[in-house]
Amino acid sequence: MMHHRDGTKLAWAACLLAGVAVAAEPPAGSLNADSAGGIEVGANRLRLTVDSKLRLIKSQLTQSPAVQRILQSDHAQAKQKLADAQAVHERAEVELKEGRQEAAIKLLDAALRDIVAASNLVPDMANLAARERRQNAELREAIRTFQSLHKGLSSRMATIKRHAPGIGTEVARIDEMMERADTLIATGDQHQANVLLNAAYAIVVPTLNRMLSAETIVYELKFESVAQEYAHELARNRSFEELIPIALTRLGTSSEAAALADRYVSQSRDLRELARQQTDKADYRAALKTIQSATAHLERALRIAGLVVPQSTEIAP
Repeated sequence: MMHHRDGTKLAWAACLLAGVAVAAEPPAGSLNADSAGGIEVGANRLRLTVDSKLRLIKSQLTQSPAVQRILQSDHAQAKQKLADAQAVHERAEVELKEGRQEAAIKLLDAALRDIVAASNLVPDMANLAARERRQNAELREAIRTFQSLHKGLSSRMATIKRHAPGIGTEVARIDEMMERADTLIATGDQHQANVLLNAAYAIVVPTLNRMLSAETIVYELKFESVAQEYAHELARNRSFEELIPIALTRLGTSSEAAALADRYVSQSRDLRELARQQTDKADYRAALKTIQSATAHLERALRIAGLVVPQSTEIAP
């Protein structure tokens, strides 16, 4: 899971620093490229950086909604950090007047860090509530997908007269936590629901890994017909495909890895269509090998997403 408070802090700091970078850029044509003016160019650039940071920090301390929120709160630690930032800002002005520009920059950076830290201690409750509502919707969707996958697995195992893997305790616990979270959301307590849903999802991931491992047991069993085995593999293929977008989103997969996973999904769909055409001709053995190859692509996609999926054993020709 993402650490949303850390993400908010970094995003806000990055936004502020981006403003510094833009403001600190000297006007076009103001710098000379000749060596004689090199020292002056460096000094001008440093002065522009210091001036920009001074304006930024002063603006944050006097006009920022986050700072106003802190001043109106009862949070002593946040107010202390804000006072520290003010004091550091004043020291930076002294350093600048005495010509110590690099020392002034270090102090201004420290003041900015104090402001960011203080703002995170007194978050914008409206934004926080909206963020928790979005997270809760995403988590509920992910957990309901897991519940659907577990039901599908249990049904497929029952069809071949086998029991689903021994994860009943975890599944029951997740179900109970979901019910409690739904009740909290219905009463307007998004925050406690968020805490509960995150805890439930923390159980989902290892339980999914156990479920996916258990699926491979089926290949060591005897089906009554090749057509029945094909039907089992087709259902497994579809359940894996349903899981992939949830896994990619919730497990923080990189964009490059997600793109590769998407290619595997596309290849699986092509093979699944080929398998369907083979079943139209009643060639279930060929269709079984094709859909099994399709599922192997999805297994690779799930491993990329961060789920432990043992490679299936292909059927004998």
